Amino acid sequence: MKFVFRIILVLVSGSLLFLCFPPFGWWPLVIVSLTALFAAVTNTTSSRAFYLGMLQGIVGYGIALHWFFHVVGIAAIPLFFILAFFTGVFCLLYNCIAKWTQSPYFVVLVAGTCWTAIEFYRSELFFLRFPWITPGTAVGPTLLSPVFGVYAVSFIVAAASAALIRRRTLPLAAALCVLFLLLGIFKPGEVNPAGENAINVTLIQREASRLQDYLELTRDAQDPEPDLIVWPEYAIPYDVRKREEKFNQLTELCAETGAVLVTGTKTESGDSNDSGWRNTALVVDENGVIGEYYKARPVHFMNDGIPGRSFEPIDSDIGALATPICFDCDYTTVTRRMADLGAEYFAVPSFDAVSWGRTQHLQHAVLFRLRAAENGRWLACAASSGVSQIIDPHGNVHKRLPPLKTGTLTYTIFPEEDKTIFTKGGWLFPWAAMAGAVVILAYAGLSRVLESRKGVSHQSPSFSEASQRERVE
Repeated sequence: MKFVFRIILVLVSGSLLFLCFPPFGWWPLVIVSLTALFAAVTNTTSSRAFYLGMLQGIVGYGIALHWFFHVVGIAAIPLFFILAFFTGVFCLLYNCIAKWTQSPYFVVLVAGTCWTAIEFYRSELFFLRFPWITPGTAVGPTLLSPVFGVYAVSFIVAAASAALIRRRTLPLAAALCVLFLLLGIFKPGEVNPAGENAINVTLIQREASRLQDYLELTRDAQDPEPDLIVWPEYAIPYDVRKREEKFNQLTELCAETGAVLVTGTKTESGDSNDSGWRNTALVVDENGVIGEYYKARPVHFMNDGIPGRSFEPIDSDIGALATPICFDCDYTTVTRRMADLGAEYFAVPSFDAVSWGRTQHLQHAVLFRLRAAENGRWLACAASSGVSQIIDPHGNVHKRLPPLKTGTLTYTIFPEEDKTIFTKGGWLFPWAAMAGAVVILAYAGLSRVLESRKGVSHQSPSFSEASQRERVE
């Protein structure tokens, strides 16, 4: 394949990514995108494979995450390069191992395993953790979500894409593609909002941080009478407990409605050696504070407080609630640990600025659905400018407010006690993929060393032919 055709494939692959995610949501194209990428980096030099992968990532993330410029300005460009670097590393590894082995089925296994391992590292372990724009998030909640989580879908997509470009693995590719389509089409059914221990929830969607506005909106939305009120992250952008008059207004609201209030606020440090503060989800009833949670995943490059370290749910008269804050729900770890510790539902204060644009809001909204489905919990999210939503334990949205609007939302949710397979141990799937990738790379490296010592060429026939073609090109 001429190099210009490889570049065209990579550009097509990157461009298709934007269509896979909101506001379009054409998720079946994610396999087309990865198949084009894998075809472009197969049977070429390793250095070319790396740079082609980088190009695909820069184009793909640059288009899909164009709203980054509204958040961090020109700094979005180096961030695109950092995200693209992981795609480049995958393409380099994939290319090298595809040359080394003569087994097409092993290449398919390598593709699924290494893609999942690198995606998981980039999303949840790398210091710039960013789990947006992955094959699994394109599809959204599936029947696999409460079993192995979002990364299992990414594994299937990567394996299917690698199988599609090899004649001997086309039957396997067909099976994996059918599985992928079935997962995307036959979504988990809606959970019927009925039963005992019903909790009437009122969500407030407003970006301005004027306490009186939140109080008025809440009082205007008391049909039915709420058991739980959730305000957005930073609804009160100061330590409200240190302002007695303001705090009394919160307890008075709770006494008036008989509800528990969850609001975003700040906790100023009382330690003379610690001048920082913590982004806080404060839980209040008519008697005062009944619990608080500090955001465990502050947003990068923003003054978002000192990270919290506790994931314990808060006991209340309406069950054990967990209050992950905004970015906490972008990852699998925080909500999973909360559910494992006994959280019966999630009440989430969130912040997405109006200036970040509608696309950012819609892409972010999908991640909350994944966390609800993985852990089998109702999730009530109050976002500053959207998308505020009520999500059932299967990841279905029962009610929502559109982005970039001010409004109120009322609905009924239910506490859940049963833990999903994912919560109990299925979350280890991407860790197993990382271990598998290490084993594969170690095995490949050791085999090459042994072959070199025996004087045996490590190049398969296909690699030799590819090398000749590259020299001609």
